[in-house]
Amino acid sequence: MKRWSIGWKWSCPVLVLLAGWLGPGLPAARAATGTVLQGSTLYPRVVRLEHGSPQVYGRLVASTNGIIFQSSDNGAHWNLLGPVPTLGGSTERCCATLYELPQQVGTLASGTLLYAASYLVGQTPAIEIYTSTDQGASWAYQGTPVQGGDLNHGLWEPEFKVANDGALVMFWSDETDPCCSQKLAQIRSYDGRTWQDQSDTVRSTIPADRPGMITVSKLPDSHFFMSYELCGPAACTVFSRSSTDGWNFGDPANMGSKVQTATGQYLEHAPFNRWSSSVLSASGAILLVGQVMHESDGSVSPSNGKVLFVNTNTDGSGNWYTIAAPVQVPNAYDNYCPNYSSALLPASDGSSILELASDYLNGGCITYFASEAWNRLPADGSTHVFQSVQAPALCLDNTGWSTANDTSAELWTCNGAPVQDWTVHAQGNGWFSIQNQQTGLCVDNTGGSTAPGNKVTLWGCVGNANQSWQFLDLGNGTYKLMNRASGALMLDDPAGSTTAGTQLQIWTDNGLAPQQWVLR
Repeated sequence: MKRWSIGWKWSCPVLVLLAGWLGPGLPAARAATGTVLQGSTLYPRVVRLEHGSPQVYGRLVASTNGIIFQSSDNGAHWNLLGPVPTLGGSTERCCATLYELPQQVGTLASGTLLYAASYLVGQTPAIEIYTSTDQGASWAYQGTPVQGGDLNHGLWEPEFKVANDGALVMFWSDETDPCCSQKLAQIRSYDGRTWQDQSDTVRSTIPADRPGMITVSKLPDSHFFMSYELCGPAACTVFSRSSTDGWNFGDPANMGSKVQTATGQYLEHAPFNRWSSSVLSASGAILLVGQVMHESDGSVSPSNGKVLFVNTNTDGSGNWYTIAAPVQVPNAYDNYCPNYSSALLPASDGSSILELASDYLNGGCITYFASEAWNRLPADGSTHVFQSVQAPALCLDNTGWSTANDTSAELWTCNGAPVQDWTVHAQGNGWFSIQNQQTGLCVDNTGGSTAPGNKVTLWGCVGNANQSWQFLDLGNGTYKLMNRASGALMLDDPAGSTTAGTQLQIWTDNGLAPQQWVLR
């Protein structure tokens, strides 16, 4: 967590007042997309009930700075339940988490909701835990796993996961160790009340480094993926690491792997990740949102606040790609409100993504929500026109209606002719061949090249990797197409041409419109 001159170092009631204050130069009108979550503030979290009473399976519970909401229609509408009460003498400060226990831990039953946040007990920082067994309607104090520091050295941003050995693990950001400006720490409990084995998760050898804002997702192979920001000299860039057991995440002095796309786009500030099932991989996909997106040269990206990062590798290694964010906050910047620590919740079957994200609205900071369909694939044997997002008047075309091998795959004025109709043939895990309905030729990465800029042609259909394209649903009704033989290159309109007759190429994934296609 980055220290703010306002907001994060104050009690929750003051923070709510600050959410209604607007400093000089801050936007005064709504900028985010989505629907306003009435009665909310900022720092949203959301869970789907899956482990308690079958009567409430699928119900959603959300929080924004101590205020609890519930939805019974998968996040389309929300009811305000009220605040989480605090102990006498304690004052909630900020940055709460919400977690449903996936299994019993000591006396805590499976399905119990945990709420934890940063508090002041008198003048001493602490992280307190409250539990609910009635889906967030009422809460009871559970315990204080950690306490210490002072008004200038706090304990922040708790996060829970149950490790493979059944321990309830709590992670948090810790400013109280004189070793460094801030570190990430962890502690565990086997009975839900007593806590043990406090240790460092990420602790830099550079004293000014401030790793913070940790979130952890359990993956289907029982491994765990962790993301966090690294503030200080690294400017709050987002990093990641993984664990095979939910407790051991490697050498704390290793800062992990930088989260970035193939072209070097990266995120800064307040990351949040969740795992989703995916039609593209048996391992599913890791979804990640960050506050601000940058291009490889450090400039703020044109896609800033508009996209999520996605990784379909088993452990989140390798390059990420981008899809449309359900809630878009295009004016996101380094500030405690816009797109700050947004929350994601994929549908159980991966068919959609719910996002809760904050932004300013008429002088206050409030949360917005929206869902975006995702993980859609065209039906095997279905026929489509491929319309360019970059040049909407142009469509994928078989040049001159030719039936000869090595014919150019080009863009041409959309005209409804059969030569612009393409039938897709499924090959599994989102891979398809693309066959022209008129000529019978298939879209081909000529020679199976791995070189960006290689021309795309049409050849007789042989079902090889040159002619295999993975359809990546971008979540906004568009797709990008990755060629299997190329490694990870995309079908691309060279230089974003709007000229009819332009031959297509394969190019490094950059998330831009020349690589996006609407299937009509």
